[in-house]
Amino acid sequence: ISESGKFTSAKVTKLTEGTIEVSYGETTASIPVTVSPANPFSDTKGHWAETYINDLYFEGTLTGSAGKDGKLLYRPDDSMTRQEFIVALMRYLGTDLGNYSSASLPQQYYRHQGYIGTWALDAVKAAYSLGYLGGSKENGKLYANPTATITRQEAMVILARSQNLTDGGSSSLSGFSDASKVADWAKASLAAMVDRRIIGGSNGKLNPTGKVTRAEVAKMLWALENN
Repeated sequence: ISESGKFTSAKVTKLTEGTIEVSYGETTASIPVTVSPANPFSDTKGHWAETYINDLYFEGTLTGSAGKDGKLLYRPDDSMTRQEFIVALMRYLGTDLGNYSSASLPQQYYRHQGYIGTWALDAVKAAYSLGYLGGSKENGKLYANPTATITRQEAMVILARSQNLTDGGSSSLSGFSDASKVADWAKASLAAMVDRRIIGGSNGKLNPTGKVTRAEVAKMLWALENN
């Protein structure tokens, strides 16, 4: 802290908290200070989604995990499971999960391709109750598929539902060479997302059945907030 009162933080590699205490005569004031690294993740520097990931991390939407060296990792190019996606979306929306802890889910939601993690259960309950998560039907039963990798069209449909974007015209998809691969149940939502410029495709393709990466999820959520 300079004589003029300007505070300059040291460079840190992880979130660092402290307190600045100021005294004058018999008066003392304490100010809590949190210093964040410019890039909290050790594996996103120079990545095309670095800005989106960092912005959402500092907003509390996205989290990472500690690597063997103790540094924070985001794993931007890894795919994301359905339950991981739902948890991130609920954080982004600021949903009070406590309001849904006692909500009911279809019985089949609890057992299929792995259990819903306890860390994700209330988020799944909220997404189902709010109509964002519909599940997958198999033999007349509805399943959550919590540990299955979420596809791009599944992620985009859930995002569109959360924003009430379901009125896109199918003509919005005509410019993509793989538009025919978009499932009928996803066309209106994807078209609405294209209209709002939340998604733009890659190399003229939507790749609707491809696995969505953690970086792509960051871009989608960032675009929802900034477009």
